[in-house]
Amino acid sequence: MRRLKPSAARRLLPVLAALCLAMLASAAWAAAFFLIRAQTNTNETIIPTLMVLPSLTPTDTPAPTIPASLTPTFTATATVTLTETPLPTLVPTLSERVLEITVVLPGVTLPLLPTDFPYGTILLSAPPQPVEPLPDATDTAPPFFGWYRFESDYPTVRYLPPWTPRLAQFASRGQYHRTETAYSTASFTFEGEGLRVRYVAAQNMGIFEIVVDGVVLETIDAYADELRFPVTEIYFVGSGVHQLDIRAVGRKNNASEGYVVGLDAIEVFRGDANTLIIPPPLITNTPTPEPQPAARIELVGAPPTVQPTGTPIPPRVVTAEVVIAYDENGNRTVDPAEGVAGISVRVVETNNNRVIASGFTDERGYVAFEVVTDAPAQIVVPYFGKTWQVQRGGNNAAPAYTLLLTPGNQPGLIP
Repeated sequence: MRRLKPSAARRLLPVLAALCLAMLASAAWAAAFFLIRAQTNTNETIIPTLMVLPSLTPTDTPAPTIPASLTPTFTATATVTLTETPLPTLVPTLSERVLEITVVLPGVTLPLLPTDFPYGTILLSAPPQPVEPLPDATDTAPPFFGWYRFESDYPTVRYLPPWTPRLAQFASRGQYHRTETAYSTASFTFEGEGLRVRYVAAQNMGIFEIVVDGVVLETIDAYADELRFPVTEIYFVGSGVHQLDIRAVGRKNNASEGYVVGLDAIEVFRGDANTLIIPPPLITNTPTPEPQPAARIELVGAPPTVQPTGTPIPPRVVTAEVVIAYDENGNRTVDPAEGVAGISVRVVETNNNRVIASGFTDERGYVAFEVVTDAPAQIVVPYFGKTWQVQRGGNNAAPAYTLLLTPGNQPGLIP
């Protein structure tokens, strides 16, 4: 290949540059032609123009565009309306458990609430106090209302056994009934809420009981230093028919001279239809136990506790006398010449069966022992199988043990 000279090369460079520019221009016109042919739906003719586009910066943000095909659409939403509906009433059935709680507070008393009563009703907390003189039931026909007095001789008062009537100046209607029989009774049936008894008090009067419907209301000592006619307190017995018994109990005061019981009159209160007795509730003050703090005891010092130790039983002196006889005459007594000689007798400790003494009877059938031991002992006659438990000897004579042999049952020769 031939190499050009420098001067020729400098003349060739402009030519090559012009050819390159021409080729670039031809390519640009070809691209513009193709772009114009691609716009078939428009009537405008676009002429390509060379322009310089500015470069984008990081802060440039393209503006949002809304497509022409977007159309706002409304959506219907359902609205909920709350309607108040009453709840059904719950009625307990057999399938439900009903819990009932009762609370009792000790020491708390609820006041009485007003209650509707018919117009004109008179409320009393107790039978009213009687105003003397009381009307006599003997002079009035029943029914009886208010306070009335029934004398001791009223027809419905029954005495068992019969009581003796007595005249007295200061007694009601000038007389009363008395009895000296122990456990005698005066009975009276009445209708009413209040009751009191007029009785006799004197130096020879005893003790009696006031019983209503089987309940003892009071026990009264009727002894007095002079003749009097006192009256009991007013008893509230409730409305209705009641049974009164005045009962002698066979007792008296130590200063009394007898066991006499006397009845002067019976006084009864009965309210009418407009009177109602409501006694106040009984208030019982019951002390409430309060726990006391336990006393604190601290043991600072004490002597050592003595431990129990076993103490051996001291030895004892065992003394005993044994007599063995042959009862020839059967009188159950040892007679002279009835002793059996040569019979072995032993003293044995009960715990270990150890022989601590032994001997043989003499011609009188007699043998004696005196041993020292700390164990229980017994006397044994081996030949006849007889034993005695030995008692501890004292200052008196030694205990004697006698063995009588039955006649006719012994061999001819006793070894």
